[in-house]
Amino acid sequence: MARRRLHEVLSGRRLTRLEYEHALPVLQGQMLDAQFELRQEAARAVLLIVSGIPAAGRSEVVNEVLGWLDPKFVTVQGFKTCSDAERERPPMWRFWRVLPPRGRLAILHGGWYQDLLQQALEHEGSAKQLGARLQRPVERIVQLERMLAQDGFTVAKVHLHVSPETQRKRLEKLRAEKTTRWRVTAEDRRMCRRYREVERALEHCLDATDHPSAPWLLVDGTDAQHRALEVGRRLLQALQAATPVAAVARTAGARPGRRPSLVRKSASQAAPAATASEQQYDRELERLQGRLALLSRRKRFAQHAVVAVFEGMDAAGKGGAIRRITAALDARQFHVVPISAPSPEELARPYLGRFWSQLPPRGNYTIFDRSWYGRVLVERVRRLTPTRDWRRAYDEIVEFERQLDEHGVVVVKFWLAVSREEQLERFNERDRNPLKRFKVDPEDWANRKHWDAYRRAAQDMIARTDTRHARWTVVPADDKRQARLQVLRTLGDRIEAALD
Repeated sequence: MARRRLHEVLSGRRLTRLEYEHALPVLQGQMLDAQFELRQEAARAVLLIVSGIPAAGRSEVVNEVLGWLDPKFVTVQGFKTCSDAERERPPMWRFWRVLPPRGRLAILHGGWYQDLLQQALEHEGSAKQLGARLQRPVERIVQLERMLAQDGFTVAKVHLHVSPETQRKRLEKLRAEKTTRWRVTAEDRRMCRRYREVERALEHCLDATDHPSAPWLLVDGTDAQHRALEVGRRLLQALQAATPVAAVARTAGARPGRRPSLVRKSASQAAPAATASEQQYDRELERLQGRLALLSRRKRFAQHAVVAVFEGMDAAGKGGAIRRITAALDARQFHVVPISAPSPEELARPYLGRFWSQLPPRGNYTIFDRSWYGRVLVERVRRLTPTRDWRRAYDEIVEFERQLDEHGVVVVKFWLAVSREEQLERFNERDRNPLKRFKVDPEDWANRKHWDAYRRAAQDMIARTDTRHARWTVVPADDKRQARLQVLRTLGDRIEAALD
């Protein structure tokens, strides 16, 4: 749908005091009722993003709408220039941290659109070049908003606009008073001087990110009462809206094609050499660990981070391989994250949220003992997640890993492939050993009954998510020593390639 130009939104609509006082109590009562129902259901969340040109009244309207709600169950978040910790991670990381759990409402000042607008304003080329420059940031935003909608979020986006004359007068008035002068930043004054450029950049950003999962509402910010009611009504619609999963869910069936072998072939490695003797193994292990340690101390490593993902059948040797990695690293440089069933708090948030929160800063490692691939493995096989959700997870995971790669994160993924016979032997060995008995529980034996289903799911997973920026390495794991050496060798190769 073609978007109206922003200046056409400026109708000059004004409300009389009587109109405002008549409409406000009704709207406020409806909003409180809808907010109460949202908390009681705890099945969805609402995200209100309020954007606006400087002096359009963004802060004022948020404060006013906040006064109509129960503030105990609302989070209001503004975003300044990225902090050091935020610059150390992918751009969307700081927004994932403030997403509300189901049953709650969050209001974001500008949200992820502040960064997009800034990039548009810094561009000096043609409109076609601007579109090319913003393609990836726009893709990230649209993908996130669609995913949130499919996860039970209602995303409401409002943009406030005023004319250049109104903007100039408001900024001059604020600067004239000592008590309000602080509210006018150098950036506000600069954007005021470049009003037409800002307006064109806004039009491009709004048009590129207007989609059915999260459409934009453009509001004339000239009259304070009119803009407050418009924003309040849009928020009420979001609070009252049914969960939009069915309306926006996309059918993402498995892609056709031959499944890769989980034993004979690797997504990125040749078959390992013959089993080494114990002495040869010890020497090679020491050499590969030393290489990894030296790579982690190189000056260029401070510009990168590493995310290592370990997946595989139970008793495939994930823990042993991880320990050989951490033995080579400074304890201050890595964090091992074992993934189990999500907690109730984690279930109340988008699926990928608990993995975003564990991403390492530059110069560090995060090692996942199981990962976000649980959605397309155990949750698929054991039918813990609706089919539409695990099917769409493939594309969401690919986008997540692409964002990590774009930020300089080296993503290394291992599938440790153990045979059914070897797994049974390891289970029995652990049962016989009192010091290892804790490693096998009834759930492991239950998963074994679904061996063929897990194998099919793993083959689909590798076929759908083996990408240029996040390759899978399938490691034959019946021989633990060779598996550990191959993991260390591959991890070192990937890091070295990134540094060079």
